[in-house]
Amino acid sequence: MTNITIVSAFSDNSSTVQTTDTQSIDSIIEVVCNRYIAPVICAIGIIGNIINYIVLSNRRLKKGSYMYLKALTLFDLMALLFSIPYMLLGVGSTDYFWIWYSLYIFLPMVNFFTTCSIWITVVMGIDRFFFVRNPKWSRRRNWKLKTQIKIFAVITFAVIICVPKFFCYEILEEGEITRIKDSEFRQSLFYHYMEIISTGALHFVPLFILSVVNVYLVKKLQSAANVRKLTSNINHDVELQRSQRIFTVTLVSIVILSIMFILPASIVDIFWYVDDNFPHVRSMRNISNLLLWCNLSINCFLYCIFNRQYLQVFKYVIDRGCDRVRRSPTRSTEIQMA
Repeated sequence: MTNITIVSAFSDNSSTVQTTDTQSIDSIIEVVCNRYIAPVICAIGIIGNIINYIVLSNRRLKKGSYMYLKALTLFDLMALLFSIPYMLLGVGSTDYFWIWYSLYIFLPMVNFFTTCSIWITVVMGIDRFFFVRNPKWSRRRNWKLKTQIKIFAVITFAVIICVPKFFCYEILEEGEITRIKDSEFRQSLFYHYMEIISTGALHFVPLFILSVVNVYLVKKLQSAANVRKLTSNINHDVELQRSQRIFTVTLVSIVILSIMFILPASIVDIFWYVDDNFPHVRSMRNISNLLLWCNLSINCFLYCIFNRQYLQVFKYVIDRGCDRVRRSPTRSTEIQMA
């Protein structure tokens, strides 16, 4: 999903990229996770996010809240697309191109898009927090413009956090052997401080904010005897109230799963900073990365389960697509010939 964990996972095994696979447990887990399990998760996620983007682009879901979901879908999709080539061809490869791709494309770009994904979720949660607390004040704002500005701010923040990832490693060619070396920048004190800041910004701060916001939203949903009670200060439009409640429930489900998937990566970071020689920390990182890829891949299922509006538009898009196929000239010609 941004992430220091992905960078550290590759860094941990970078010294073994140019050698044959070892028989250690960590190496076996790494190969199984990255070469077999992760590609399946990513393939499912790519299909799901493409469907998400098509459905969320429908004019029936043009509200500011759904703009966040559309941006989240795009960031998740791009992270998965950059990950697939590395998983299928780059893991364990000694070819110069795939080592270069892993260091200068896969690591920084996946970190960038997962950073955007995590913080879009955080911003969406904060917006929903203020909306539930003060619906009248929230509805007076220009939602579309404000949402676009916040998405741009998230992208800018992600660029600042992830730019250093491009300068962490150097590739050394020694005859037929290609080696990876930590750059001087990565060994500098400045990078060390940046790493601490980034870990806090990508794991611990989002976890704290999302936990607080989610507890508040869950309490509000539980205390609401009916839909009107949740948004009684807006107006008496039952459909609007139902729509806002559905989106709140959807967001709660997204946040709960985000916390579940980010928390293991945060725990691994703690072990890493305390003792980078901790037994099987490399395997722990690969498993936590699997959870992060799950986080990028599962939103389509959440929308179908918890969001009736999304599901209705999804069915509408499918019906419309099937209707176009039935009415297409090629299809008509085939029927006439038959």
